[in-house]
Amino acid sequence: MQKLEFVTNKNIKLSKAVIDELPFLSKFQIKKLIEKKDIKVNSTRVKEDLILNIGDKVTVYYNAKESKEWHNLVYSDNNILIVNKRAGIEVVSENDRDLLSILGKEYPGVAPVHRIDRNTEGLVIFSLNKDAEKELLQAFKTRNGIIKKYALLVHGRVDISKIKRTIYLKKVSNLSKVWISEVKTSGYEPAVTEFNIIQYLGDNTLLEAKLITGKTHQIRAHIAYYGYPIVGDNKYGKDEENQMRLTANYLSFNFNKNSNLSYLNSKNFEIIPSWLN
Repeated sequence: MQKLEFVTNKNIKLSKAVIDELPFLSKFQIKKLIEKKDIKVNSTRVKEDLILNIGDKVTVYYNAKESKEWHNLVYSDNNILIVNKRAGIEVVSENDRDLLSILGKEYPGVAPVHRIDRNTEGLVIFSLNKDAEKELLQAFKTRNGIIKKYALLVHGRVDISKIKRTIYLKKVSNLSKVWISEVKTSGYEPAVTEFNIIQYLGDNTLLEAKLITGKTHQIRAHIAYYGYPIVGDNKYGKDEENQMRLTANYLSFNFNKNSNLSYLNSKNFEIIPSWLN
């Protein structure tokens, strides 16, 4: 058994707090931990999913072998590493329960060159040396050399003609959200996304999104602004489901022919979203 201790910084349900700290565990596994009294709150074992208060100390005893696989390897060479990240884990965080920390145990020198949201699954690129890191960071900064696409399932039958390609967003840190404007406004930065309809699925729509810029929550906020929140998104929609139907499912490269990474131009990578079943 392993032990994790943490102190809550907000009023929150016990199961949700544990998921936030141990994203590798499923809701069912956390429910079993509560039932077996393997969780303590302020040194007292609990047997119900109670509401925690700010400052409560939580201790969780769990079996690491029961944790779900958090990634699988898609591609690696001497310069880069591409993995398929599952939803529920940060690429980089302030603690050691993130993708970078675990990959670092197997790949010395690994470094993140971009991120996807914690609750978004899909393809993530890491560099394996300083030269590759510099070139990849520059490619993401200039949006030149790397093509990223997402698959997403949204509520409603999308009328693509009503969705503007360019909107403006402002990051609101205290709310962990972004605000959207259709017109250029002070404090707002342009965000560009190309949406295309793949298929209507009953009252929902399967979309492809190609990122032209890469802002925080860009796809989620952009599509929700027009009344089509992503299924499972409880931040920009009203769903309370655990899995958001958003996957970074496609990567390809278009480096300059003089680039040390131009050999990647002949490769493209695509995965099937786990939720598409």
